[in-house]
Amino acid sequence: MIDFPAPELVVDDARLAQLCQHWRTLPMLALDTEFIRVSTFYPRAGLIQVGDGQSSYLLDPLFIKVWQPFMEILTEPGITKVMHSCSEDLVVFNYLYGCMPGPLFDTQKAAGFLGHGYSISYLNLVLHITGVELSKGETRSDWLKRPLSDNQVKYAALDVAYLPRLHQELESALAQDCKLDYLREECERMRQISLASEDQDRWADLYLSMGAAWRLNARQLGALKELCIWREQVSRQRDKPRAWIARDADLIALAQAMPSDQQGLNQLSDLNRNIYQQDAETLLALIAESEAVAPAIADNLEGAPMSQTQRATLKRCQQAVRAVAAETGIAEELLARKKQLITLMHMNRRAAMGNDGKLAWPEDLSGWQQSLLVEPLTRILGGSGSGGEADAR
Repeated sequence: MIDFPAPELVVDDARLAQLCQHWRTLPMLALDTEFIRVSTFYPRAGLIQVGDGQSSYLLDPLFIKVWQPFMEILTEPGITKVMHSCSEDLVVFNYLYGCMPGPLFDTQKAAGFLGHGYSISYLNLVLHITGVELSKGETRSDWLKRPLSDNQVKYAALDVAYLPRLHQELESALAQDCKLDYLREECERMRQISLASEDQDRWADLYLSMGAAWRLNARQLGALKELCIWREQVSRQRDKPRAWIARDADLIALAQAMPSDQQGLNQLSDLNRNIYQQDAETLLALIAESEAVAPAIADNLEGAPMSQTQRATLKRCQQAVRAVAAETGIAEELLARKKQLITLMHMNRRAAMGNDGKLAWPEDLSGWQQSLLVEPLTRILGGSGSGGEADAR
């Protein structure tokens, strides 16, 4: 193991501002967070780790009050922010500071483009690239407790200590393989997904992704839509996990039964307790006032069991993705997951195909993925209509 300098615990505003002046001159910073999110909707940050390639710094959000200089660092376009598997860390930054780190370099995503698999851990990636074996010791530690133990400090510092080396090695390999733009596009999409989670306009479409929604009619789907929006609002207002407010199964049951009064609500079994008590009046009103969704939406929801022909088409699509993965070294899951392929089939059914035979692409399959998959998937789906059978009832 490399003998890194002892990390510095930063607990006051003046020292953070001083460090930010130094970090502003650098081309790259490594970032990580330690947080707890067990009984709350929003994460409770215990530490923000920063590595500059020479030293590691542990910023203490329990003591630091003035974050503006650090927020400016997070959004400085000339400084690459290097993180590993950072989707949850992005939520922390967005909640704490109302901004998203960028430009972003996610080392787990980078490894996925280079043949290391879809979700290699930080520990295994460090081992593979540097030969150093790190400990998992403090993974489930209480990061809100003070004082921090020596083991916690050491563990937290190591989470950013090797990121600059990983960044250097992975960026060089990506550039050599002409995949650096792929990673940049993927990292920017990660940022946008995290930002969109707080976009209230998008909550109106959450019901569409519920696995059992296809079983509901247009009127029931209208109720489910309103129930999903309500859960997003209440989870944030009460700062409780979504499942503590209402599970997906609870919302589906409510939409399916469409209870009109307390008696009808009481006839539904095994719902979250607050649904019968604290939220009963609100939920009954939401259901009563909800409106049916458009027939086109109700008739084209994904999720229904596929026929033998549909399953065969999906298998061909998966084989095509697998072949591209083998040729490029990019993880299959990065290229296209099963759910994305089903959506692709759904969008390109015979009735929806344009005259030019070009594929319609899901929003979550971006430009670099399309460029690699368009030829083999067009052979399977383009103009044949086989993809559309995935939506048959």
